[in-house]
Amino acid sequence: MPIQTYRLEVRETDANGIDADVYDAEDMIVASTQVAYEDYGLEAPASRDGSPSEVAEFSADITTIDLQFERDDAGFVFRVLGDREEVATVRADDAEWEME
Repeated sequence: MPIQTYRLEVRETDANGIDADVYDAEDMIVASTQVAYEDYGLEAPASRDGSPSEVAEFSADITTIDLQFERDDAGFVFRVLGDREEVATVRADDAEWEME
């Protein structure tokens, strides 16, 4: 399979959580996951300018894509696995995203 370009987008939702999507070169979603802040005892501040987001572009020669996330004591880490190897990572840091 030839090398293809992908984009991992992680953004805060209006529903008090985070959406993470992996898009292919044609802007089709190839993997997706959601996080609800309340599941982790968090909430977004009531007054904030805009919604935080992070984007990572990557190119890979892969046949399978898996999007995973984990929570540590200071934020969420979103990882894209291509053929079971990490190919991209985005971190949603509590302090930067002003989570409470």
